[in-house]
Amino acid sequence: MTIKLPPRGQRSGPIYQAIADAIGREIEAGRLKPGGRLPTQRVLARQLGVTLTTVTRAYVEAQRRGLLSGEVGRGTFVRPSALEIEGPESGVLDLAVNSLMPLPYMEELADRLAAAIPRSAGARIFGYQHHAGARHNRAAGSAWIGWTGLEAPLDRIVVTGGGQHAILLSLMALAKPGDEILVEEFTYPGITDLAGHLHLRLRTVAVDREGIIPESLAEACRTSRPTALYCISSFQNPTAAMMSEKRREDIAMVALEHRLTVIEDDVFGFLAPEVKPLSSFLPEDQVFYITSTSKSLAPGIRIGYLLAPSAMIERLSVSVLRTMVNAPPAMAELSTSLITDGVAGRIVEWKRKEIAARQDIAARVLAGLDVQTQPNSPHLWVRLPEPWRTDAFVARARHRGILLNSAESFAVGHETDVRAVRITLGPPATRSALEEGLNEIVRIVNRVPEAYELVV
Repeated sequence: MTIKLPPRGQRSGPIYQAIADAIGREIEAGRLKPGGRLPTQRVLARQLGVTLTTVTRAYVEAQRRGLLSGEVGRGTFVRPSALEIEGPESGVLDLAVNSLMPLPYMEELADRLAAAIPRSAGARIFGYQHHAGARHNRAAGSAWIGWTGLEAPLDRIVVTGGGQHAILLSLMALAKPGDEILVEEFTYPGITDLAGHLHLRLRTVAVDREGIIPESLAEACRTSRPTALYCISSFQNPTAAMMSEKRREDIAMVALEHRLTVIEDDVFGFLAPEVKPLSSFLPEDQVFYITSTSKSLAPGIRIGYLLAPSAMIERLSVSVLRTMVNAPPAMAELSTSLITDGVAGRIVEWKRKEIAARQDIAARVLAGLDVQTQPNSPHLWVRLPEPWRTDAFVARARHRGILLNSAESFAVGHETDVRAVRITLGPPATRSALEEGLNEIVRIVNRVPEAYELVV
């Protein structure tokens, strides 16, 4: 094992951080195994041509990130917890859940959780709070949304118990039983579940590789009276479609013409900071913009931020009261701490780089398949060749130890003739595990299905 530093012109920040980054890359690539012993500080300093103090600081930084542990008299080792993430079951590779754990930051997040609630703030944290969220937590949400370029005054922010809670609140505020909500042809299953509970009707609009087709949306608006459009404009789930700026402008024009309110679910938008949200092309009274920390930071940090019209905040606050009283204060405090102290920004930057690296692996391994994705998307939409049926392919993958989501999982009514699966890149703990899983998918695609797998 050799720890290498990138050339001087390709790195920024102190050298000790670059060494810690390099250690993290070796762990992610699987070249440093759990329990593996690292070179002594003196040996590594000589290999890299740096001072002993620099390597000492690098090892301390890597330990702070949860990557290494030091044992007096024995040396420095890769922490098992840095890689051993509980999976669905032994021997199964999960490529179904859309999540990327920030492994280099696990120990820091744990420390932050412990420090997020000072003793002096106990009464405030463990008591009831404003239903829309405490003012300083709403301010953090405003700042978190602000990086998109959207104007997000804190009096238009509602702190929620995650992205799905924000969707629920939006639907409760906008629609009544029997109302029609427009959604993409394939959509996030959570909206289907919520619509069922609220007795709302879902109508699909056609999509292409850029997401919603404006003509299909216009036709739906002309032939019915939809209450709202729910959509994911960046890295659409599950198709990974990405609306161009022109497409966003065209969708906004249709919404303006028909006075259609848009619920924009932008939980993956952090992966493309240069892209303007669809909401930026619409007036504030037609926008419900949603983001959360579950995708951008970690799944267990279930805090969402909903940017809504000023006139709707009171109604949304009542909906929060009726569903969960207020978002969990301790999690809201942790999110605020991570955002204001810059930790969230560092995690997001790491995720952007990690997703890009995993996309490179997927592009190489899956080169012969019909794949729809983006260079910085956390998931892929893979159309299956004849004669494979989707359910048979998913079952075969499960038999081979790989979990996938079928196109039916994302279809309204769970019925579709489209033969496709969604593959997520984040769950495997290492890039090498991801590559192994993708290679197995290619082998499954290339084998001839058994006769019983072709029966409809």
